[in-house]
Amino acid sequence: MFRKPPRPHSTSQSSLIGGSSGKSSETLPPCGAEAPSIATYFDSTHDVTVPASNGTFRVYQNFASSGPLFIFHHGAGHTSLSWALVARLLKNRSQPCSVLCYDCRGHGATQTGDDSDLSLTRLSGDLVNILDVLYETLPADIILVGHSMGGAVVVDAAASKAFKSLLGVVVIDVVEGTAMESLAHMQVYLRNRPASFASIREAVDWSTLGTIKNRDSARISVPSQLKEATNKDGDKPWVWRADLNASQVHWKGWFQGLSKKFLSARAARLLILAGTDRLDTELTIGQMQGKYQLVLYPESGHTIQEDEPEKLASTLWEFWDRNGPGKIIKRFPIPIPVKSVAAPASAPEH
Repeated sequence: MFRKPPRPHSTSQSSLIGGSSGKSSETLPPCGAEAPSIATYFDSTHDVTVPASNGTFRVYQNFASSGPLFIFHHGAGHTSLSWALVARLLKNRSQPCSVLCYDCRGHGATQTGDDSDLSLTRLSGDLVNILDVLYETLPADIILVGHSMGGAVVVDAAASKAFKSLLGVVVIDVVEGTAMESLAHMQVYLRNRPASFASIREAVDWSTLGTIKNRDSARISVPSQLKEATNKDGDKPWVWRADLNASQVHWKGWFQGLSKKFLSARAARLLILAGTDRLDTELTIGQMQGKYQLVLYPESGHTIQEDEPEKLASTLWEFWDRNGPGKIIKRFPIPIPVKSVAAPASAPEH
C-alpha cells in the first residue's frame, strides 16, 4: 500500500510550506469569468515542500482507494491547470483512479531556489523528488503523462531507478524530430506573443484565438499562467509567469534523444499526436514494428488535453484498461507451413 498525503479540510491552499526556498506561497489569479472553482476539478490543492529540490511545489490531487495513479506534467509556459478538465473527467468515472498534477519550477505557483534551471535533468529529478515526499511506497499502477516539454520530462524520469515498476508512459504531441526543427521558430512566436494584458479576460480571449480551442479550459488554465505586475504608469497589467525566453538555453536538451528513450521505456507506451506529420523517422519505424500505440487527434491543436479533454480522458482510461495488471495478452499462433514430403515410390510389381 502507498501512503497518501492527508486530505485538507477544504481545497483552499493549505499551509504546508516549510521554507526550503525561503519564499512564501503565492496565490494564483482568480479563474476566468464564470469558470468553476478549482474544487470542481481536484480534491486537494496544496503546496508541498520538497527539500531535495529546494522549493515548494503547487500540487493538485484526486484520491481513490484503488485503481491507477495518473501523474501529469504540463508543457513549457503552461501549468497543472491545463489538465483540469481531464482530471475532472477521470475523477467522475465509475471506476476509481487517482490523479497527481504539479506546477514545475518556474511555472504557476511553484517557487524554488532556482526557478531558471529548467534543464531536463533538473525537471525529471523534481518529479522523482516530489513523489518521494508524497509517497512512502510508490503504487505499482503508475502512468506518467506529459505534454510537449512535459513529455520529455516523463520519458526521462521513467528511466529513473525510482520507478521499479511503471505501468505506462504517455507522450502528448511532441516528437524529437519535429520538436528540434520547430525550435528555430520559437523565438518568432515569443516575439509575436503579447507581453502583457490589461485583464485576465483579455488574456483568455487572446489564447482562444490561437493556442487553445476550448474556452472552458482556457478560463481555468490561462489565469494560472499570469501574474500581476505594476508598470511605470501605475497600471497593473497581467504578465506571463514563466520566462520562456530565458529557458532557450534548455530547449535542445529537452528533446535530444527523446525518441530513443521513449521506445526503450520499460513500460507500455502511448503517443498521442495532432497529426501524422509530426512523426519522425525513428518513431515511424517504431510504429511499424509495433513498439508503441499511436493515437491521432487531427481536429485538435497542440494543447490536446485542453482542446479534446473528453477524448483524451477516454484514451487514457482505455490505455490503462488494456495494459493494467492481470491483463492477459491474447497471442495468435503463427501457422508454420508444412513442408511437402514426396510420396514414397510404389513397390515394383511382381
